[in-house]
Parts: sequence; structure tokens; C-alpha cells
Amino acid sequence: MDLRQMEYAVAIADELNFTRAAARCRIGQSGLSHQITQLEREVGARLFERSSRNVQLTQAGQTFVACARRVLRAVQEMQAEIASLDGPVQGRLRIGAVTLTAGNIDQLGLLREYQEAYPAVEVTLSDADGVEAAAQLLTGELEVAVIALHEHQLPPGIAHHLLRLVPLVAVVGRQHRLRGTGVTDLGKLADERFLECGPDTGLRAQVDAAFDRARARRRGVCALRSAGDLASLAFEGIGVTVVPRPVAEAIVPDDHGDCVLRLDDPQALQPLALAHRDPAPTSPAAQAFLRLALARLPGQGTPDLEDVPVSAETG
Repeated sequence: MDLRQMEYAVAIADELNFTRAAARCRIGQSGLSHQITQLEREVGARLFERSSRNVQLTQAGQTFVACARRVLRAVQEMQAEIASLDGPVQGRLRIGAVTLTAGNIDQLGLLREYQEAYPAVEVTLSDADGVEAAAQLLTGELEVAVIALHEHQLPPGIAHHLLRLVPLVAVVGRQHRLRGTGVTDLGKLADERFLECGPDTGLRAQVDAAFDRARARRRGVCALRSAGDLASLAFEGIGVTVVPRPVAEAIVPDDHGDCVLRLDDPQALQPLALAHRDPAPTSPAAQAFLRLALARLPGQGTPDLEDVPVSAETG
């Protein structure tokens, strides 16, 4: 087998369609089929189940494609490292970010500065967060990520640089009985229609922990990915939610600020942390980004409220 055949297999796994994979790889469909048949013969197992309507990975195919992705990434990193020895930093940088806006970390400014300093690097962004981002860091699908997890919530093999602790707040609608009360405990939200993020997100992990501390249950009625969408729905009276304060402030108009309630829990904080594999990735593009990010972004868990102590960090 060769790298080209690995690229073909990955393309089919991504597209689940031989026609689209062939167009992506710039090869005829018959040629692609021949290469995959030859690859399966060399591997000694069937990698794809094909029918006239769809293509599915077999168990052997899932294993092969996962390994092929790692090999192809390693080859790309090797090529980028060699090219960077006598020239500008090159390669691809894959970044995960829980949010690029509605926060108090200037990630957009960081990305702009990085692109200006290293124009030969191809930067790709993902909204992977929480458990998903941590898994992708371990597999190499991401080199770095800004995640909303405490260090103790990460699996082994991930380095964690705490940047900021962001208070969580409740958002209620204009006509809600709690509007204007200023502060609430989570027990008062137990019987409400609760709007929350998906189960693998960092925000969900922090909200789960807060409800556990309050020994309260909630009635979840949706699971969205965007904290901004949750705040918008809650403000319109569709339910109630808990989101980071900067998100709530970006959504709720100033003249309705009393729809945003502080939580009676000093540990109800969402961390924002820069994470990467431990040891750090070796690609020049990732190393350059880490140097710039750690120098430019705030560190040591600086709270965004003067009355929120750093000791409230639970990680």
C-alpha cells in the first residue's frame, strides 16, 4: 500500500460516495475502485460495504481509516518541518474554539496576528468543544483548542493553560417571575423548561456540576450547540438557561439587563483554557501558535469580575 491509497480511503470515508471521492482525488471512478480493491487485497480485509445507494465503512475499514489519518498527518507534519528549516513556517494548523466572539479573550485578534506573522500556514477552525475537542487533541485531529473545561475534567495526555474564569448566569424572559430579583439559586429553576447545551460540551459539564452542587434537578427540553442561541430563546420566554455572562450580555439588551441573574454559587464559573497534547505538538505551525497565544492571551485564570476569587477555580 502507499500514501495515495490511504488518501483515497480517507476520501471515501469522508464522502461515503465513490463518485464524490473520485472527484475530490482527481481520479476516475473506475480507477478509484481498482485502487481500493487492490488495497483491500493487500490489507486482507474488506474496508467498505458498497451498494448501488450507499457506502459504509466496515469495522476493518474504520480501523484502517483512523490509522491512515494519523499516518497522513504525520507525513504532512514531517514535510512542513523540513520545509520550515530553511524558510518560513509552513504547514497546517487545526484549532478548536468554544467561541470566537461574545467573550473577553481576543481570539480574533490572536488569529489575525498569527496569520500576518505566518502567512504560509493554512489555518482551519473547528467549533469542537469539551469532550469532543479533548478527543480530537489526543488523536491529532486538532493541534490546539480553547476549551471550556477545568483541568480535572480532561483525560490524561492533555496540557491545560487556564486563561480566564467566566461567571455563569441565568437568563429568563421579560415576563418571568424571577426577572429583577438579581440573583437566584438553581433550585428555583428545577421546575422550569430548561434550555441547555449538548452533552459533550464544556458548558454542559459546568452546568451539570453546578446543579450537582445545588442538589437540584432540571427538566431539559433541548440540547443546542450555541450558548448564544440558548440565551436568545430564554430571553424570548421559551424557557430558562444558564450561560457564560459575556454571552448573556451580548444577547440581552441593556434595558432588559434585569433578565440576567447572578447565581448563588461562587463555583459556577466556566473556564476558558488553551489546551494541547502533552507533550506539545512538534509541528512548527503549532509551536509558533502556542508561543504567540501564551504570550498574548491572559493567563492564570484571571476572573472577569472583581468579586469572583481565583480560589473558586475547581480544577
